[in-house]
Amino acid sequence: MNGIVKKLLSVLLVLTLVCALTATAVHAAYGAGTKFVVLGDSISAGEGASEKAKSYAELITAAKGFDLDNFAVGGHTSDDLLAILAENENAVQAIREADIIDLSIGGNDLLRSNVITLVLRLLFLKDVTAADAYIASFAENFAVIVPKIRELNPDALFIVQTLYNSMEGVPLVADAYEVAIVKLNKVYTDYLDENPDAYVLADVYAAFRGREGLVFRDRIHPSDAGHEMIAKVLTAAIDGTAPPETAERGKPNFFKQVSLFFAVLVDYLGYWLTIYTPLELLRNILRFI
Repeated sequence: MNGIVKKLLSVLLVLTLVCALTATAVHAAYGAGTKFVVLGDSISAGEGASEKAKSYAELITAAKGFDLDNFAVGGHTSDDLLAILAENENAVQAIREADIIDLSIGGNDLLRSNVITLVLRLLFLKDVTAADAYIASFAENFAVIVPKIRELNPDALFIVQTLYNSMEGVPLVADAYEVAIVKLNKVYTDYLDENPDAYVLADVYAAFRGREGLVFRDRIHPSDAGHEMIAKVLTAAIDGTAPPETAERGKPNFFKQVSLFFAVLVDYLGYWLTIYTPLELLRNILRFI
């Protein structure tokens, strides 16, 4: 009996060592020299960060020793990404050779839905369908983008990011944005439900929820702290560890909400007036109404 027990223990020990070595090998595969390809829009391109080195892709690259190819472009929609996949030979070749592919796309598809009108319709008409046609169009494109990337590279770790609510905490506006953001994020989760092995979902939305200071002054892009948070979420997806937990945001009183609303409004307008003259800013607002 003791001989059998010893043999079983020996087998278990060998299996344990094999598993440990396998885990180490997998982890080592995503170390120095790993080819890291980033696709998407201005969030992936690093906008909102005070300098390039503080964008999430650069933070991950520096920490891990990856080789980064970033093909993200500010303002790009899913239509633009499809064009890159069809026409940009450098991007296609980089995707083929990638060990890790990161994708953040969809925010500008939502912005095309005319978010100012969306907010007004939600607030005053309680109409939650304003962005539906644009989200449906994005879902159609997304259902082409994912198989195309997988066709180019079936073996890479493919990570898709959810989108955060950039207006969270801002009275009135936050709830209107939330309706649209939840619908957009459902595109990613629904696709993954139907295609479980298509990609790993990095839930940036959950990591941003309840936390302050993660959004830049333009109330669109991540701040330095926001890019750092995205880097943490993606690093967890790469390492196979638990992502940051959702924080609990306390409900401010009425006076704090009023002061927050005007503080954000002043900061928001102040930022955009550093880019546009008052007349240009007014024209841009009217263009969206």
